[in-house]
Amino acid sequence: MRGIQLDPVQMQVLSDANRLIAAGHPGEAAQLFADLAQQMEVSNHPRRAANLHAQAAHAYADNQDETGALAHALRALTLFLQYQMVERTPRFYANIERKLRARNMATAADTLQTEFGKQIGSLPQPQVQPQAPGQQRLPPTCPQCGAPVRGDEIEWINQYSAECIYCGSVVQTEK
Repeated sequence: MRGIQLDPVQMQVLSDANRLIAAGHPGEAAQLFADLAQQMEVSNHPRRAANLHAQAAHAYADNQDETGALAHALRALTLFLQYQMVERTPRFYANIERKLRARNMATAADTLQTEFGKQIGSLPQPQVQPQAPGQQRLPPTCPQCGAPVRGDEIEWINQYSAECIYCGSVVQTEK
């Protein structure tokens, strides 16, 4: 995945989507994430597409769009499993299922559980790892696209930098 960056137009769309999320407009952001996910699939960048489908699923759920949330959650999980993204898969599954249930979208949550529950349940569960001495902290958001940055969900390049799972930019640790 390293080195695959979005083009300037795609980067702007991703930044706009993240700004819409921050401003409380998940419905508008959801479609932007969905469009980018589709573009990444067509251009043969399935890992990036999987993460963008996951963002779309969360945004649709936040907008009370059960159909959109389910469709993108199913696609994200399919890609996560297909491309052996074993750390990301159980985290996303747990988070989206919890969000769907909290927003009274039990039908969608039950569908995810039926389709993926056993398969994901057999994966090793991610462990929250305490920050090691000397390990640097990442900023809370990507400085290029504004997406959330979590040290347990990104690919570290070295002790001081990591790759944004959404846009591919290098994110430097904070001093």
